[in-house]
Amino acid sequence: MKRIILPLIVLLSGCAINKVALVSYVVAPHETITEFIQSLPPELTFGIVVYDLNEGQLLYEYDGHKLFTPASTLKLITAATALAKLGTDYKFKTYFFKNGDDIYIKGTGDPLLLSKDVELAAREIKWYGIDSLRHIFVDESYFDTIRKGKGWMWDEGPHPFNPNISALNVNYDLIEVIIKPSDVGNPPRVRLEPPTNFVVICNNAVTIDSGETTIEVDRVYEQTVNKLIIKGELPQSYGELRVYRTVDEPALYVGHLLKENLERMGVKVCGSVLYGVTPAEVETLWVHYSPCLSKIVFELNKWSSNFIAEHLLKAIGAELKGVPGTADKGLTVVEEFLEEVGINDYPHKIVNGSGLSRYNLISPYELVQLLIYVYHQFSYLYEFVASLPIGGIDGTLRNRFESTPYVVRAKTGTMTGVSGLAGYTITENGHLLAFAMMTQGYTMPVKEVRTYQDSLLQIIRRIY
Repeated sequence: MKRIILPLIVLLSGCAINKVALVSYVVAPHETITEFIQSLPPELTFGIVVYDLNEGQLLYEYDGHKLFTPASTLKLITAATALAKLGTDYKFKTYFFKNGDDIYIKGTGDPLLLSKDVELAAREIKWYGIDSLRHIFVDESYFDTIRKGKGWMWDEGPHPFNPNISALNVNYDLIEVIIKPSDVGNPPRVRLEPPTNFVVICNNAVTIDSGETTIEVDRVYEQTVNKLIIKGELPQSYGELRVYRTVDEPALYVGHLLKENLERMGVKVCGSVLYGVTPAEVETLWVHYSPCLSKIVFELNKWSSNFIAEHLLKAIGAELKGVPGTADKGLTVVEEFLEEVGINDYPHKIVNGSGLSRYNLISPYELVQLLIYVYHQFSYLYEFVASLPIGGIDGTLRNRFESTPYVVRAKTGTMTGVSGLAGYTITENGHLLAFAMMTQGYTMPVKEVRTYQDSLLQIIRRIY
């Protein structure tokens, strides 16, 4: 094969082509790869496809058409669909309206809205000369009110990877719990960030003289109240413990943060924070714009955010199929996009945007076909590739490929017994490859499986 050595960004400046079919034959299959795969522990189910983007040739496949649980490699499809259908400069809007003595906050699914943005909105409202209000209404009608992604486990708990979905949300639906030791025998000191009365602290923990940290932080929703239950022991020598927990009723969370900010600024809020639909005739006080979609997709893939993925899926549905945005509407758009990619006729099953479900099924072949297609989409290729974790440098690949940094840009996918890696790499001979490797059915530590994947990819980089 012709020797081509070009920087990655130059290689990723392909011309726009609507559809690329994967060549159905294998060019120069290498026995070394097959021998490596067949030497893996027999409990591993393994599939891989490797495609040379410079030569337009399929280099290698092993069970490439077998269906696997994709886990978070599915986010590649969500990201590509969003960029293709909404555009790289798309921005979410959060509206702050006034209707009489009431404030309405209307969300459109911004997944990057932060508490500092809510504080800024409070300052803008105060600037209008408003010194008293009645109610604050929160309007999440742009999406349906199904809080979890399809196929998510009911018992995952209030952990960051299991957030609530709402058209009006803040801080990734998380609150930070900061715990510090106090005097021996007393409860440790606890504070919340952002500080809010919307979450109640039930501190049953104790500070001990020495020993192991056994602190547990749970969050329950009882009688319309979010309660943080803290228990266990914290040694006095321990510096600081920080954990994140989700918050139920995220739209009300936004409303309470606004109320508390206004009150700190001297604006009296006489009423309550309530759900409501924005009336037709209102006065616009402030509109918050999210970062552009390229930044949102960057956060989605670098850190594998389930929260962003499911919000994007519903936003795609709302924008292209009508309000309210639902997962089903978003999935309809995804399937239409996959038809453009050329893989809609191949067997697969997609039930959510994040990959957090055992119901999802897709093959390495289909993921590589997507990567080939995106490589030829100049309008969003750069933004898509920039969002992928860089081996040895950042995101979910920061601790992998450390001996050869920068040569792998790929999305990881991990669940119990499932590990995948799909993206782009450049070989020692300067060829740009699209690849997908998927593994499932194992009980060994995932670190061992990742070592196998990384070793195999290095072999591929040397061979081609």
